[in-house]
Amino acid sequence: MRFSREMIGLPVIYINNGRELGKAKEWLLDERGENVVALVTEGGGWLPQRLIFPYRAILSVGTDAILVQEEGLPAFGDPPELEHQHTFRVLGKRMFSANGREVGIVDDFLFEESSGRVTGWLLSSGLIDDLLKGRSVVEQALQLKIGEDVLILGD
Repeated sequence: MRFSREMIGLPVIYINNGRELGKAKEWLLDERGENVVALVTEGGGWLPQRLIFPYRAILSVGTDAILVQEEGLPAFGDPPELEHQHTFRVLGKRMFSANGREVGIVDDFLFEESSGRVTGWLLSSGLIDDLLKGRSVVEQALQLKIGEDVLILGD
């Protein structure tokens, strides 16, 4: 298991011909925040472009590169859709409990590279609190509803 930001910037390589398709830019989640559903890359080739890869197309996530078995699709939208499935960004969003209490700001998330299952969250309470107390790590999957602006815990 690794935090998502650890893999940002890694080259994404197409296994069939060894061509670098770009660098990992962001990981996108499903609407419940339970699984990584896509990887977005940027760059690669003569004309830099953004590509989106379904998580099932990822063969391995190594320390130095991410190997994929598909060439990816152009990434349209913000965040980009994947095969008519909505995808969601979580980094930088505020997380609230079901009773309206702010839990923190999502600084990162932990996931299993083999399955894409989200297993933990790194939450910030703001710069001063982070410096004084450190960031909190919630090492468990959470039941979330991911909205346009915030994440809400539980249902």
